[in-house]
Amino acid sequence: MNARVEERKPLEADALIAEARAATGLADFGPDLSFMTGFRRLVDAVEAMKPPAQLRETAHHKIVGLLSTRLRYVEDEKRHPDIVTQEVGDPLIVCGLPRTGTTITYDLLCLDPAARAPREWEWYIPWPAPEIATFDSDPRIAQVQAIYENWLKHAPQLADIQRMDCTQPGECNHGMMLHFASTNFPAELGVPDFARWLQETVPEGQYRTHKRMLQQYQWKGPKGRWTLKSPQHLMDLPGLVEAYPGAMLVWTHRDPVKTFSSLASMISGFLAAVGAPQDDKAIGRSVFDTWSAALARATAARATRPDIEARIIDLAHADIVTDPMGSVERIYKRFNLPFSDEHRTRVSQFLTDNPAASRLGKHKHSPEHFGIDADEVHARLSDYYDRYGHLLGRA
Repeated sequence: MNARVEERKPLEADALIAEARAATGLADFGPDLSFMTGFRRLVDAVEAMKPPAQLRETAHHKIVGLLSTRLRYVEDEKRHPDIVTQEVGDPLIVCGLPRTGTTITYDLLCLDPAARAPREWEWYIPWPAPEIATFDSDPRIAQVQAIYENWLKHAPQLADIQRMDCTQPGECNHGMMLHFASTNFPAELGVPDFARWLQETVPEGQYRTHKRMLQQYQWKGPKGRWTLKSPQHLMDLPGLVEAYPGAMLVWTHRDPVKTFSSLASMISGFLAAVGAPQDDKAIGRSVFDTWSAALARATAARATRPDIEARIIDLAHADIVTDPMGSVERIYKRFNLPFSDEHRTRVSQFLTDNPAASRLGKHKHSPEHFGIDADEVHARLSDYYDRYGHLLGRA
């Protein structure tokens, strides 16, 4: 490890802000400072871990980059006010629990020629605005893919858990990092204090940032009906529907015991890849607490908000695995969307040729290894099991 990493001072919020301002030559974060709450929580959570030098360096680089992007977004708005007057339409959004078939469902929906999905490299490096002419050759593709390759070097098991191709459609939780309100931070850095904050809090303003990012992406980039995905949307369905009143929501379901185990295994792999402290039982507990809170919030929102309930189609993971084409047809019928011949052909080809489809079933994991107790899961999520148990099936 080099001396620069060893000598990195503890993170301090005001110093990180000053560094971002110096790096960009910009000072204005704009009128909406709601992101500052999560930012300061994250900084404190990193230092509360007494992180090793390399992890502190990783967090430092990520945080300064995010602050710099926020400064640049505000500057873009000043120079081009039309960015924030754009309409983003009525997005189609996959919002099931992690590891419930959300990725394969999302991939199939994004094959629609009418769809526009943010790519993973866009979410990870969201400035400057992508442009149509260079969309497939943007230098950020190589930058983000290099990060993925480094992760795979240290944790090759990730290849059987999650696709590692940054040109593919990306998840909104990547973008929520710009609001310092993302479940990515616990997954990539550990930060248990930040994870607890997300379990207990609905971060104010996160969907203003989310919508602003979509406006940035479509300003000069490809256009189309926004097609989005993130399990994190379960944590704030009211906020999601307030931001996108015409949203069409796809909720995928699988037994939470299995999903928690699968997600804990994935997070364990990510933390190994970045050199973060690892305790698989602690990872399992954090996953259980975080996503139990998300399911409880979302189940309650549906029970009390008819406007939210009316916007959701429920899909069983088992049905997605056994009949992916039929699952797409059901979604399009539910929301009265045209399912074109070209889209159908693309889905068939994807299911035949794409490595993502063949990855299904390869990931091996055990709830017991991560301290996930099935009885405790059933007790805490009894409302969810009572309402959606018929969808949980075998897979």
